Amino acid sequence: MTRGLLAALLSGLLASGCATSQYEATFVARGELVMSYDDKIKMFAGRKLVTTAPGYRGLADFVGCVEAAHDQARRAERHGTAGLVLSILGGSLGGLGAGGLVGLADGDHRWQWLSSGLVLAVSGVILAGVGRKLRLQANGQAVDALNYYNDAVGSRGLSCQAPDSIK
Repeated sequence: MTRGLLAALLSGLLASGCATSQYEATFVARGELVMSYDDKIKMFAGRKLVTTAPGYRGLADFVGCVEAAHDQARRAERHGTAGLVLSILGGSLGGLGAGGLVGLADGDHRWQWLSSGLVLAVSGVILAGVGRKLRLQANGQAVDALNYYNDAVGSRGLSCQAPDSIK
């Protein structure tokens, strides 16, 4: 293995999973959403978990009384789920592409095996890349939903879960 390839693999392993958030808010209004990041983005209201990345299930319901927040949360849910599905599909196709290496042992059909494996692997990489892009978009949309909600409702101690508090 060349040194360059080994260095690239090691730097990729070291760079993944290095980010965490250590700060815990000391004062949070009753309905305010706060976010933390350890292994994935998590959003809390009070000490209660509201949603997690990548799917952000339940966020749209939680912020539903603020139209801009609700729209962003619905996009986050859609993009996060689609991104996860495409990433899994891409990884699966990439793994199946390794099956094309059977062609090294099959002299009669070598190029068919190798080209099929290459097509699957490239398709997998493309799908995984699109999936990653969608998951990143979902993260941004979820943060936007949090900000819209907190600006309109949460930071004032109000909540969509107690609609009579918003009047």
